[in-house]
Amino acid sequence: MYPWLTQPLAQLTRLIVDQQLGHALLLKGIDGLGKRELAQHLAKALLCQHTGVDINATASVPCGHCHSCQLVAAGSHSDLHLISTDQRSISVDTIRQLTQILSESAQLGQGKVAVIEQAEKMTEAAANALLKTLEEPAGQSSIVLVSSQPERLLPTIHSRCQPWLIPVPDSAQVLHWLAEQGVATDNAATNITALNVNQGSPLNTRHYLAEGVDQRRRELLQQCAQLRREPQLLNTVQTGLLAQPVHIVWLQLLLQDALQLSLGLSTAQLRLADSEAVCRDMSELGTAKLTHMLDELMQWRRRLQPTVGRPVNAGLQLTQWLTHLT
Repeated sequence: MYPWLTQPLAQLTRLIVDQQLGHALLLKGIDGLGKRELAQHLAKALLCQHTGVDINATASVPCGHCHSCQLVAAGSHSDLHLISTDQRSISVDTIRQLTQILSESAQLGQGKVAVIEQAEKMTEAAANALLKTLEEPAGQSSIVLVSSQPERLLPTIHSRCQPWLIPVPDSAQVLHWLAEQGVATDNAATNITALNVNQGSPLNTRHYLAEGVDQRRRELLQQCAQLRREPQLLNTVQTGLLAQPVHIVWLQLLLQDALQLSLGLSTAQLRLADSEAVCRDMSELGTAKLTHMLDELMQWRRRLQPTVGRPVNAGLQLTQWLTHLT
C-alpha cells in the first residue's frame, strides 16, 4: 500500500472491524492517489473470513491467508464484483445487472462487495438504478464507489454514501517516495514542477517523470507562446493539446502563471518555475485578456466532461479558443 494511504487504510479498516463502516462508501480524491488499490484492499478486508474475529487485531485484517483472501488475490472471488470501463459512460444495464447480483445470496457466506470505479461515469439512469440498492442493500452487501470527480455524481448518490476524502499527500512525502521509486531527477526544481503539473498526484507524477513527459510539456507550452507570432503553428498546437487531457491542464497552469506575472506578483510561487521565460512571454497578453482566456478555458474543460448528451466537438471549440493567441 502506498505510504500516503497508510492512515486512511488504518482508519477504514478499524471501521470495518468495529462494524461501523456504512454499506455504501464513496472514496473521493484527485486522480492518481491509488484509490483503486485502496478500494480493492477494503473489499478484501470486508470479505476476509477473519474480519470481526478479533476486534483488536486490525493489523491482521485482511489476513491474506484465508480462502477468501486467496480468491481475491487470484481475482476469482465469486462475491467480489468490479465495475470498471474505458468507455465514456457506465450504462444502466451494467448497474441493473450488478444490483441483480447483489440481491442474490453470497456464495461464500461473507456477504457481497461491489467496487464501482470512476463512479462519475454512471449515466443518470444508471445512477438512479443504483439508488435503491444503496439505500437498502440486500443481506451483507457493501458497495464502494471510487471517484476523482465526485461533483459529477447525483446528489442522491452522495446522500446515500459515507464519504471519505483521500487528501493530496504532503509534497515532501511524495518527493521522497519518487526518489525511492528511482524516477526523481537530480534537479529539485524539476521534481517540484513535475508535482505541480500533476496537481500533487504521486502516481501521475511518477508516470510523468518515468516516461520523460517533461520535455514534451516544455515544447508544447513554448509552441503555445509562439502561436501569437507564428499562426502557422495552430494545427500543431491544437493536435498537441488534444493528445491528452492533462495537456490542457498544462496550458491552464501556464495561463495562471502568466496572469500572476501580469499582475506584478512574485515569481516565487510560479507553478511552472522552470518555464518562467515562456510565462513572461504569455504575460504580455495583459491581465484582462488572460483572465478572460482562463475563464473560457475552464468552461470549455467542463463542457468536455458530461457523460450524457451529444459529445462536444473538442477540436472545433479548441480552435476557436486558440484564436485568442493568433
